Amino acid sequence: MVTKNERAEHGLRRLYINIAVIVVFALAMVSFIVYFNSAEPDVKARILAQYGKQVESSATNAHWKWQAEGRPEMIMLIHYDSQGKERDRRPVRMSHLGVPWVEASSQGCNKLWKMLLNVPMQVDGFRVIGEYYRGELVDNEPVNSRCRFRLSRGPYFDYHIYRGKVSLEGTQ
Repeated sequence: MVTKNERAEHGLRRLYINIAVIVVFALAMVSFIVYFNSAEPDVKARILAQYGKQVESSATNAHWKWQAEGRPEMIMLIHYDSQGKERDRRPVRMSHLGVPWVEASSQGCNKLWKMLLNVPMQVDGFRVIGEYYRGELVDNEPVNSRCRFRLSRGPYFDYHIYRGKVSLEGTQ
């Protein structure tokens, strides 16, 4: 016959075992969350770097189209999908240097993104922020001005307005 004490000890032992199982399960869940969350910024940086390469490629395509059309003030930049079918056309205002013209403001940087990429300013559900940096003035011209496209924290890339080139240092 099982006594009251033995039943109480058995119940207490089951309680300890249940608590231990819950603690082990919680620790496993926390470690999975930490592991997968630490890998996420690299994915965002890679996506943003890919957008940076596309911005530079579109700026280069716009330059050569500008050259071929006799250096007009505006060109029509055509975007294609992965199968080579035309996806969209966007007018692009060109500067006298043969690169897409950018209004000297953060709003101008946002317009540049839309002209050259034609995709929403988002990376993995997070908003991309376009910021204008004037840089140094030489003969009253901002020779190294740039647009920085970034997430709220972490990765970014810079588009150099007067050169039409992208720096990807912030995505590595």
